[in-house]
Amino acid sequence: MGFKADLHIHTTYSDGRIRPDEIIDLAHSKGLKAISITDHDTIKGYLVGVEALKKKAYELELIPGVELTAMYKNREIHVLGYFFDSQDDGLCTYLKKCSIQRRNRMKAMIQWLNQKNVEVSFDEVRASAGDATLARPHLAKILVEKNYVRTSLEAFKKFLIQAHDETLEQYFLELPSIISLVKQAGGAIVLAHPAAHYTQVELEEIKEMGLDGVECIHPSHSYEQHVYFVKWAKKHHLLQTGGSDYHGHPDYGHTPIGTVAISMLEVQKMRGMTNRRKQIL
Repeated sequence: MGFKADLHIHTTYSDGRIRPDEIIDLAHSKGLKAISITDHDTIKGYLVGVEALKKKAYELELIPGVELTAMYKNREIHVLGYFFDSQDDGLCTYLKKCSIQRRNRMKAMIQWLNQKNVEVSFDEVRASAGDATLARPHLAKILVEKNYVRTSLEAFKKFLIQAHDETLEQYFLELPSIISLVKQAGGAIVLAHPAAHYTQVELEEIKEMGLDGVECIHPSHSYEQHVYFVKWAKKHHLLQTGGSDYHGHPDYGHTPIGTVAISMLEVQKMRGMTNRRKQIL
């Protein structure tokens, strides 16, 4: 693992179950050379991880990362940002707005549940989530604890997919604006886990919006899909990334850290590209 990087990891600051300091210890124990904490629409986990890593004597690189939600054709999709300036005003302002809007969205879903005679309160979800950016897995956890469902997966199937759809209010930026936001912060923008989400026409359309790379290797991809996206990335001179999408619990994203990883050569390509981008900003 000494020359491998896992560039897709979630922590307790979004919908993961493992703290940033624990992630760093785990990555070190796996012999990884680099990781990226890519929490949903927040970089709090990354910033906490930076401070935690300073106290360690590990030869481990923590790359700035985030998994951003973007709007594309009236649906929410995910893209990954890397190597951006974590103090960039535009990016930080937008992420703060996302946090506020996520709280409002959570209140709307809770109200929807209450109308279905499911007794859940915002205070319960907020207390359970702690410092995390609010997301449906936090609500699912409460539904399990209160015995409305047996598992988080059942919570999504029985309640939360419908609650999400029926309380949908667009507050995430359109994809071209998200791409611009990350690039203006000096970062690279990568399409996350694309295999099951896009037609070939859509992939080409997204590429033309200014995509820098594609997540070629992901637990949801088959070997054939992995090979396809590597070829597609090479054809269009795109960066290739990959990672475990680790969340740290069996209901969602339990692929172990480092099991899905990429070569440090790909990391070096991305570092070089973003360094050049920062020089011209």
